[in-house]
Amino acid sequence: MEPDLQSSKKKCPSYLGKVGAQLFGVVGKDGKVQFISPLTVTEDFLNLNKDKNSLEQRFRFTGKCVEKGCAQWNAEESKCSLSKKVQHLDSHKETELFFCPIRTQCRWFSQDGKEACFSCNEVTRNMEELLTGTPS
Repeated sequence: MEPDLQSSKKKCPSYLGKVGAQLFGVVGKDGKVQFISPLTVTEDFLNLNKDKNSLEQRFRFTGKCVEKGCAQWNAEESKCSLSKKVQHLDSHKETELFFCPIRTQCRWFSQDGKEACFSCNEVTRNMEELLTGTPS
């Protein structure tokens, strides 16, 4: 599949856990993300999970890619810089595509194709600090 750079409806696969976001992954005991059909985050969900470790260490969220409104946006190339950083993780990369409920709308997939998917199930938002050197 050819990557699609049409951006108006792309989703960020490394979004904050906040009301209105979509929960689409749960971090398993092995540290890998198990993707699920998206569920809308509610105030009740946040209240039930507020006293535990960071939501973003335990779950994956998606929401509208804000492009220029995000620190990870590369204005010169008009794309997310985090996708390539994730692809270069020294991890146990997958070699086959796995279930992903947002792939057709995913910013990373649209710009980098299936290569963006192979390390994706090892990513949690708190890793962004490690990859970029900036707080998320």
